[in-house]
Amino acid sequence: MDLEELLAILDIDSPSELVYFEQFADLMEQPQDIPYETLAALIEGMDHEVISEMIEGYFDDIMKFVPDGEGELYTLLQNISTTLVSLAGGGDDDSAHMLAEELYKFRAWYMFESSVLTKELAEGTEREIPLMEALTAYRVQNFTDDDFLFDFTDALDYHLDEYIVSVSALAADSYDDGDEYDGSYEDDDYPDHDN
Repeated sequence: MDLEELLAILDIDSPSELVYFEQFADLMEQPQDIPYETLAALIEGMDHEVISEMIEGYFDDIMKFVPDGEGELYTLLQNISTTLVSLAGGGDDDSAHMLAEELYKFRAWYMFESSVLTKELAEGTEREIPLMEALTAYRVQNFTDDDFLFDFTDALDYHLDEYIVSVSALAADSYDDGDEYDGSYEDDDYPDHDN
């Protein structure tokens, strides 16, 4: 897939037209493989302030549906979000290159490579599915007759490179100035959300 084909899928004529949350979500959740070179060409043509806002909004949305009690997964997603937002705010060629690399890596992990063990309670069947599919199943199960148990342990295998934003940046983003951050999350540190 080249840039022109990706633009056609996203129903836009140029990278600068990718400005809405729904478009970014469509990009991240494309079932087709998007080569790194194509994604990098798209990122190069976008406004980085807009990218930063869309990344933040996208992660805020998917993190609403991390099941209660899955603090490690929530923390991991927040770290990835903080990293991507920071890189998007860099505004130089090196930051754009690293942002494209990290978005490519995240998309591959989120859509294809991550593994969540999912058990359908009614049938007793188990299968492994990517994180995106698992969070979607968790989100919609209240509106269907399906009932699942999820084991996210293997999905936590995601490497953040050394240039990633420090934990102190995450702490500053997540805590009030008067709060003390000890490097971990307790259950009260992330919001409750309905299934």
